[in-house]
Amino acid sequence: MMATIIDGVIIVLLVGSIAYGYSVSRKVRQLMATLKELEPLVNEFSSAVDKTEHSVHLMRENIEVAEQVQEPQVKAVPDTPVEAAFSSRRAPSDAPEVPGLRVMRDKKDLVRKFFETSSTARV
Repeated sequence: MMATIIDGVIIVLLVGSIAYGYSVSRKVRQLMATLKELEPLVNEFSSAVDKTEHSVHLMRENIEVAEQVQEPQVKAVPDTPVEAAFSSRRAPSDAPEVPGLRVMRDKKDLVRKFFETSSTARV
């Protein structure tokens, strides 16, 4: 009698494990299909990030060249109060951090953040 009960419990647990394994397998297949669909978008996003980085680099170079060209003119002008202008440089790193703001240094972080955001949006 006791052996029959133990055998029944083992069979129920095995059937439950197989059902759970099948469920996880199906979800993994769906995830892989979704990632395959997203691949062109990720590639496009990556190339857009590259273009943006290149454009920002060119803009910074142009600003630096313009500042170097304008330096002699600024010295010739008498001291006058200067209004706050757009700064091409970031604030020093000792500036207080804003809660929830995440600084990303390279493309890998940007792509990783994209996937983290897209995965939490679908769940």
